[in-house]
Amino acid sequence: MSYKGLDGWLETETFDGLREAALSNLWFPMQQLNDVAKEGGLQIMRSGQGAKITDFEGREYYDGFAGLALVNVGYGREEIADAVRDQLATLHYANTFSYGTIPAIKAAEKLASLAPGDLNRVFFTSGGSDSVETAMKMARQYHFNRGDKERIKFISRQGSYHGVSLGALAVNQAPWVNRDIFQPMLPIVRVAPQPYPYRCALEGETASECNIRCAQAVEDIILEEGAETVAAVIAEPVSVSSGVAIPGPEYWPMLREICDRHGVLLIADEVINGFGRTGKMFAIEHFGVQPDIMTLAKGITSGYQAVGACIARDQVADAFVGEGDVTFRHGYTYSGHPAGAAAALVNMEIIEREGLVENSAVMGQRLLDRLTALKESPIVGDVRGLGLMCAIELVKDKATKESLSSVPGAGDKLSARLAENGLLTRTVPYLNLTPALTLSAAEVDEIADIVSDGISYIEKELGY
Repeated sequence: MSYKGLDGWLETETFDGLREAALSNLWFPMQQLNDVAKEGGLQIMRSGQGAKITDFEGREYYDGFAGLALVNVGYGREEIADAVRDQLATLHYANTFSYGTIPAIKAAEKLASLAPGDLNRVFFTSGGSDSVETAMKMARQYHFNRGDKERIKFISRQGSYHGVSLGALAVNQAPWVNRDIFQPMLPIVRVAPQPYPYRCALEGETASECNIRCAQAVEDIILEEGAETVAAVIAEPVSVSSGVAIPGPEYWPMLREICDRHGVLLIADEVINGFGRTGKMFAIEHFGVQPDIMTLAKGITSGYQAVGACIARDQVADAFVGEGDVTFRHGYTYSGHPAGAAAALVNMEIIEREGLVENSAVMGQRLLDRLTALKESPIVGDVRGLGLMCAIELVKDKATKESLSSVPGAGDKLSARLAENGLLTRTVPYLNLTPALTLSAAEVDEIADIVSDGISYIEKELGY
């Protein structure tokens, strides 16, 4: 079977034929085959442009989740495709265990120039889970190389998502990844509360107190375990998997101070947050804190190639240079892939040249303002956002904060209504909006109107 390109496929393929092939041969991540096989359970996408994606039948939708919160520069960027093609035709692969390539060197240099402080040493990976896995191994060996061989434990946070490889899954506390199936995992992970004032685990606290006590809880764990046994704390600056849980200004500076006080590394997981998503190049910049290691993926190429990275501070990287076997013997076949590096370079150039970080801040505030007006709805518990990363927390009951996800079919009905009006995104327990950073004011308003209609529709369907 040869590759035919879009026009060729559209001439020879039918939806039913593709559906049959998909159900027979394609394993869908995070989905049951029975669910995909239901009527309307499979959408086949054929093209995209800007903030929109088009399905097999030619129906166009706003991609409210930007793929998986990664198509930051939008669909249809021929400039990136041309750079990838040119690099593939010139040198499609090099063994980066042994060689450097010009695109990888230049991409690393560019990333170091964008990252805060002395985050200067870039280790390329194949994606987000790989970046987290790399950061964890890097933290362990950093301490080992310095003679602190007992520092093997990690602290993550309730509800946080960090990937699905076994190491990353050990620190992944998102409720929907079936962690129990894969137990025992690394028996060295403790879980701290999420700074999430709407559903703070520390009952009866104000938002500020919630943030302070959540940070203090991290130090309590370090002291309980023994600081000499803890390698690192890993956290997203803003937790998307917790419905865009935005910590207050107290939290991250406290976390930095706690880690410094006890010799623990601080890992900021920017896989979703990074490259303009929150209205800053990296979300950690909102809090004026420099992590020891930062994990990246997704927006690094806007999905045009599979690339991730870890950036380490100089003092961390320095621990892997010297006498004895201190080398970081870790890597992936596609680490620093030249075509991936080319895509990253052009993607970062577009973000800067078109002012997409600034646009994310401005359009994100416009979107948040429109969505905040929906808080009067009986099924909207909270609305949160930072840049073009917004969430509406949907509830069955405002007083009890019981999630709307407890109402059978509510999420499916809302998703169907939004899609009918031209918007695809996740709905319950959070209606997430992380669209392309290229949005115009008119597009923001159109998305907000579709969401408003969807909320009103579900209210009526549920009899509120």
